[in-house]
Amino acid sequence: MGNEVTALLVIFTFIIGATVVGMLPGMKKKMNLEEWAVGGRNFGRWLSWFVLAGEIYTAFAFLGASGWAYSRGAPSFYMLGYGALAYVVGYYVLPKISPLGKKYGLMTQPDLIEHLYKSKTLAVLTATIGVAFLLPYLQLQLTGLGLIIETCSYGQLTRIPAMLIAFVLVASFVYLSGLKGVAATAVIKDVSMIAAVAFFGLYLPIHYFGSVGGMFEALDAAKPGFLTLPGGTKNLDVTWTMSTLLLTGLGFYMWPHFVPNSFSARNPDVLRHNAVYLPLYQICFLFPMLVGFTALLVLSTPLKTPDMAFMTMVRETFPGWALGLVGGAGALACMIPAADLLLSTSMLCTRGIYCKTFGKDASHEKIAVLARATVLVLTCIALCLAIFLPNMLVNLLLTGYSGVTQFFPMIVLGLFWKKATKLGAYIGLVVGEVLVFGLILGKMDPFPIAGMNFNAGFVALAVNLVCYVLVSLVTYTPARVETDNTIYVKNEM
Repeated sequence: MGNEVTALLVIFTFIIGATVVGMLPGMKKKMNLEEWAVGGRNFGRWLSWFVLAGEIYTAFAFLGASGWAYSRGAPSFYMLGYGALAYVVGYYVLPKISPLGKKYGLMTQPDLIEHLYKSKTLAVLTATIGVAFLLPYLQLQLTGLGLIIETCSYGQLTRIPAMLIAFVLVASFVYLSGLKGVAATAVIKDVSMIAAVAFFGLYLPIHYFGSVGGMFEALDAAKPGFLTLPGGTKNLDVTWTMSTLLLTGLGFYMWPHFVPNSFSARNPDVLRHNAVYLPLYQICFLFPMLVGFTALLVLSTPLKTPDMAFMTMVRETFPGWALGLVGGAGALACMIPAADLLLSTSMLCTRGIYCKTFGKDASHEKIAVLARATVLVLTCIALCLAIFLPNMLVNLLLTGYSGVTQFFPMIVLGLFWKKATKLGAYIGLVVGEVLVFGLILGKMDPFPIAGMNFNAGFVALAVNLVCYVLVSLVTYTPARVETDNTIYVKNEM
């Protein structure tokens, strides 16, 4: 049996096994909308841990960390810090969100916005922006999955049939089991991912250089300055790194799928507990980076696609079964986050847009049917875009993290600041998003200010925050209602 056949057998064992596990919750019990979308709001510490952690190791973490280390060097170290900062935000914000969901029946990020500001229009705007950023993120998982399987099969199975097979399976367990299916498969994905990246991340530097320290010494000798900012880039300097750390740390939980994941927790203490221990996951980011550094020194031919550094190193060093293990873990790293993205995007389209506009009187049963059907539609759209127009959404993808971080003032100040107003939220959000698109698509990222290079998304967030605060102070009136420590705007400012 050839290496390519062995690798494919191992990969599809992972994929099919995870799919079966994901389908089981929906096969055992017919779920209502709340059970399907937010897991019945009864996830304990471990299940909630894997749901929240499952969004850390995506295609970007698996492929992008090694690719950035291979091509950019020191700027990739920001990945080790942003999660730890994000969990500080999560410790205070997510436990504030969770009880609101349970008490008022909230299921999506737009539900939360409508609840805070009493504005369906603002909620629909939030949902629309969320869909715009989640769809290219979903396509990223598809593309990463295709690259992984194509590389692991030694080119015998191209990316298109690989994406078709895997995403039909993903859609099937999301359709049946919703968030419970995502949670069940996230356990398998995280365990296999951690085992794979830890083993190969340590073994490969030791195999080629005798130790991890030996690898860094060889890298510093071969490429002086590569491990200090700006590394292999011209302008990703200290200011860019600090501003990117702040941007990604604040924006981490602003992605729309994290709000329903928070609503799934049994109680706020579950989320606080996870925020304390989730920083341990950031250590695992180091392992694919070590492989990327090793690949830069070992591979004789420069990679056309730096993101393939991890897979290429394993393929060059190990037999097919080992590559299959890595490929299987990597495939799950694409499939499981994609499942959560599918679920969240379908709820944004149905409950976040349809139910707040044309379907105001729709029952939960009708929404449940429509949301499941939307999963299938979104799967087809993402597949078509990934196959026929792979570069169409690249600009949206580039703005993704910066774009969703513009939700931060609206959500966090809406929860904690008594003088927050609806008009402040509108103005801040619109100004932030316009700046994100203008700066990034205008190729002004990083953005130079006084000789320093700032992340463009951070610049937009700063302006967004200033606008939000100033407009809220001007339009605030004391005619307000205070309930459960959450402030609601009564006027239509």
